[in-house]
Amino acid sequence: MLGSLVLVWIFICLLFLFIRIQRPKNFPPGPRPVPIFGNLFQLNIKFIATKLPKNGLENIWTRYGNVYSVYFGGRPTVVLTGMKALKEALVTKAADFSGRPQNILISDIREGKGVILADYGPAWKEHRRFALTTLRNFGMGKQSMEERILGETEHLVARLEKGSGNCPLVNLSNNCIT
Repeated sequence: MLGSLVLVWIFICLLFLFIRIQRPKNFPPGPRPVPIFGNLFQLNIKFIATKLPKNGLENIWTRYGNVYSVYFGGRPTVVLTGMKALKEALVTKAADFSGRPQNILISDIREGKGVILADYGPAWKEHRRFALTTLRNFGMGKQSMEERILGETEHLVARLEKGSGNCPLVNLSNNCIT
């Protein structure tokens, strides 16, 4: 009885994994991924050591063309190569490609607010407009702000030179942020 339950549980898990890696509708072609690992095994082994997946992605590119998809782990990723494909995606169809991948944890933490991690849409446009207006009111883009930034930069460089490589990073990062 226990063996049957384990087999059923394994079957359900495998079924879930295979359903999860199904390509979404209108998704670019690409190599078939392996559950959990995606297409990591199809990339060159040098990818793991050098962090440069050049050879592995070149092999996939020669087979599938300038627009293809690969799975890094369980995450589907669309890869664009070639100037024509990049221009079409980033200029011609900019609104379609302007979104960001959503993470459930980050979405819960920021509660739909923010500009940097927000998905492109009306709320993002409103937040961006508000942020730019506020920054302009504080002097962004004005000559006085440039002088302040240059003064802080000179102070930071002086502290780095004074420390001779033994400068406390916490204080320097505070100077950069404030």
